[in-house]
Amino acid sequence: MGLLSYIKIWLVITIVNSIFVSSASAEALSLPELLSFAHSNSPYIKRAEGEVGLARAQKLGAENSLQKNPELSISAGGRTLPRGTGLEFEVGLQQEFEIGGKATLRRKLAARHISRSQAELAESQWKVHVEVHRLYVDILLARKRIEQAERFVSYALSVRDIVRKQIDVGEESPLALLVAEADLARARELEVGARQLEDSLRVQLATTMGWESSDLPTISGNLPEVRPAPAVDELIASMSENHPSVRASNEALDASRTKLEFEERALWPDPTLGVSYAREAAAAPEDPAHIWMLSLSVPLPSFNLNEEGRAMAAAELEIANQEQMATHLKLKAELREKVSALNAAVERVAIYEAGVIPQIEKNLSLLQRSWDLGEVDIHQVSQMRERLLEASDQHMDALTAYYETAAELEGLAGQELWIVSEDK
Repeated sequence: MGLLSYIKIWLVITIVNSIFVSSASAEALSLPELLSFAHSNSPYIKRAEGEVGLARAQKLGAENSLQKNPELSISAGGRTLPRGTGLEFEVGLQQEFEIGGKATLRRKLAARHISRSQAELAESQWKVHVEVHRLYVDILLARKRIEQAERFVSYALSVRDIVRKQIDVGEESPLALLVAEADLARARELEVGARQLEDSLRVQLATTMGWESSDLPTISGNLPEVRPAPAVDELIASMSENHPSVRASNEALDASRTKLEFEERALWPDPTLGVSYAREAAAAPEDPAHIWMLSLSVPLPSFNLNEEGRAMAAAELEIANQEQMATHLKLKAELREKVSALNAAVERVAIYEAGVIPQIEKNLSLLQRSWDLGEVDIHQVSQMRERLLEASDQHMDALTAYYETAAELEGLAGQELWIVSEDK
């Protein structure tokens, strides 16, 4: 394939990718669409795919039945004879080969490395999946924070406008306007912070996904229902079966076992088989001599017994074994911790949603009415508004803790536990 053909293919791929990104930028993306894009474009996944390609490239060398090329030797010269000089030459061909199944073990070890790199690729894919899911729900929560802040800004604006009118007619002190302006500034500060949080999360999402467009991705969907965690035993069983880190540690252990077996087999000598032909000149009237030789040479395993290779392979096997155990213990401990944290977050959310949050709009209206009737002054309004704002903010913190913990728990379980609504 010529250079022009490669350039045409590159242009087609670039155009198709730009069309996809442009169309994706034009409308909000659902969670499955975000995950699909991240799976194809995330730099973390692409790097892991490169490691798989490297392992496959190494396997090409292991597929060779003969690891060393044959050696051809040619020598020629003359023999001085009583009546002149006779021509002599020799041609030899030697080939070193492996015995004891070393070639089979080398191919097996290369296959283990591919399996290990594929397991690490799956681990990277799942990490990206979990991170995209976490950022997705965080962005939805940031939007809820914005909506919450907008409600308080609207209420603070109405209070400030009323205070101004009361000051104009002499019904209120100018100090009341200072209180109203401070409340409005507080509400607007929360709104600005919520919008900045959403932008920051979208930047993080774009980085994780490998989103190269200048327009940050917009998302659609609804948060799943808040509910307790599944049983710990079910989650541990799911983790043992599905978590990519478990598989990766198992593959690393299998590769280390094969490496040790190969290093122990490397102690076997590699014999060299050779064949040679020589022509020796003879004095007249004798004819030249034609000599054929078959040779076999074998190194004697006396001094170099591959002690270093075997010792290092044994140490690597022990490390892999300990890392496998540590991975299982660490994941189980983290899973139990996240189950406890999730259930605690469920209780925190329930505390606020049982009576406080559903009544916020009503309470703000009642507060406004009481103030209009002169039952409370501006300072009491400010204090009560601050309490409601604080309760609303704590409710959002509890929701954030719940959904982030839920995403982390899914990551530990190795599979989806909560389905996010795709309604746009």
